[in-house]
Amino acid sequence: MEKAKKSFLTKFTAANVAKIAILTALSFVLYAFGKFNVPFMFPGFLEFQFSELPALLAGFSIGPISGCLVIIFKCLLKFPLSSTAFVGELTDILLGVLFVLPASLLYKYNKCKKTALIGILIGIAASTAGAIVVNRFIAIPFYLKLYFDGNWQPLLSIVRPLYKNVTVENFYRYYLLLAILPFNLLRCGISGLLTFAVYKRVSKALHFEFQKKKSKKTGDEAAEAHGALSSGVYKSSSAGETRALGKRLGEALSGGEVILLFGELGAGKTTFAKGIAEGLGITAIVTSPTFTFMNIYEGGRLPLYHIDMYRAGDGEDVYELGIEEYINSTGVTVIEWNKFSRPFDKAIKIEIKYLDEGAREIEVKIENTGN
Repeated sequence: MEKAKKSFLTKFTAANVAKIAILTALSFVLYAFGKFNVPFMFPGFLEFQFSELPALLAGFSIGPISGCLVIIFKCLLKFPLSSTAFVGELTDILLGVLFVLPASLLYKYNKCKKTALIGILIGIAASTAGAIVVNRFIAIPFYLKLYFDGNWQPLLSIVRPLYKNVTVENFYRYYLLLAILPFNLLRCGISGLLTFAVYKRVSKALHFEFQKKKSKKTGDEAAEAHGALSSGVYKSSSAGETRALGKRLGEALSGGEVILLFGELGAGKTTFAKGIAEGLGITAIVTSPTFTFMNIYEGGRLPLYHIDMYRAGDGEDVYELGIEEYINSTGVTVIEWNKFSRPFDKAIKIEIKYLDEGAREIEVKIENTGN
């Protein structure tokens, strides 16, 4: 529970709040003023608007909760302009969440193109199914009473140019299958495919708060500073000794280093990272960021960015996580299961090999990859 709370609060930094506000404003403009209808295909009161696009961008770049907040806030902003006693806006919140939440939730746990596309398709299906249910049992009965005082004839006259044989008895069959179903598949499909097409291009802009700061020290200078734990092979007979080695390294770090941890599951990578944090003077409890991708620890003499890329996509999908901008900053970056293809200026490779219960072989390589 504490870990989930910490992860939740970490998302709501000043930068992320600013991004949510910007995307909400864009979503509201599209929602309130960027809509149009296609009367030759659908009834005139069904209006196309693509306000879920900014919400999907928020969900992909910040997280599912943020995406849902954009949906909720843009509908709340529309309340003063409501002509439906808020019923339209409330149903739009429900349908928007049904679209954004599955897509961004699935993407959160596996950040790659394939998962993004599958998530979007699931969101389209969920929102479309929700639209059918909402129109059948909430929207149409409500609007029929609000606008026509329960009289079906004005409503039938509106849809009859498209559906000549529509009657009170078969209205829902025509309307749900020939209007609501294709309309929402098309509307959500366009929003989803646009998001899929542009997200990679705008991903770095959505992480505008990070400024990469190149370290002035290169690998040779870093090696001199790391005299407390130089390149070589070390033996550890317990988790405590593994942590102590990490602490020795942490005590010598000056900022800008990238610690690359290698080793099979359970080898002790996170234990070594705990030692680094201790050496930096960080008192917070260090836990594996497997499901959050990155945990940030402050309060020591240098900030620690602990990254776990085990569940991240490969290659060009990696930068979408928004974590690359932390690397070579004034803090220390620890990466487990590294999937970046480029070298780092102040790289320290730590390979932990399992020998037997409690025993480990830890190889340290301090590399000069600076320019």
